[in-house]
Amino acid sequence: MQFQIVNAGKQRAQTYIKCLIYGDSGAGKSFLAATSPKPLILLTEPNGQASIMHSNPNADLIHINSVQTLWEVLRDIRDNPKNWTKYDSLVIDSLSEVQRLFKDELTGHGRNTMKLQDWGKLADNMRKFMRALRQIPKNIVCLALLETTYEESTGQRHLRPAFEGKKTSGEIAQFFNFVGFLYAAQNPQDKDQVNRHLILEGHKEVLCKPTYPLTGTITNPNISKMFAKITSTNGK
Repeated sequence: MQFQIVNAGKQRAQTYIKCLIYGDSGAGKSFLAATSPKPLILLTEPNGQASIMHSNPNADLIHINSVQTLWEVLRDIRDNPKNWTKYDSLVIDSLSEVQRLFKDELTGHGRNTMKLQDWGKLADNMRKFMRALRQIPKNIVCLALLETTYEESTGQRHLRPAFEGKKTSGEIAQFFNFVGFLYAAQNPQDKDQVNRHLILEGHKEVLCKPTYPLTGTITNPNISKMFAKITSTNGK
């Protein structure tokens, strides 16, 4: 039996980066996602359009309001790649809302609550969606809202992407090269300026995941520059 063996270093230029960025509403997630290289943005939350417009007026959008539309776009990108060569990155804004679309589909027959078996179907649908994303030959940028939980015994705060299901955040994180928590803070040297910080590692209470050479916290990040740094041969 013959196997295809590839050299990791020689595959840098052909490597597609997949990342998850989460944060509170207003942290600048949509603005940051629009800095992706040649992005096509699947927008499930119309409020993000204004931020995208200011960040990157050349970005193209598809408004997603149903699971059916979402799957149709992914299938066409997969089956007809020549029609989508204009784009280097596919942005999902947001993954939290995608899960809600799947949930609405399961409860869309006059029921307001989820049955026990529905939770298993919801988890399966999210896994299927993430695997479909992984097969898209483009950079993938997914956004998610922030969920904050507290330990009853210690009061310790924990931050993670907002998904329903206790294990969902951890399972989804494995599909990405890096996971970052984005927040905005006032510049201590200039109170009229707001800086945005992307945490990739170093905080045990924050769900994050670095990928070399992106480590620590990045101030005022730009996704195109971050992707270029990952795929460069010298890390610069």
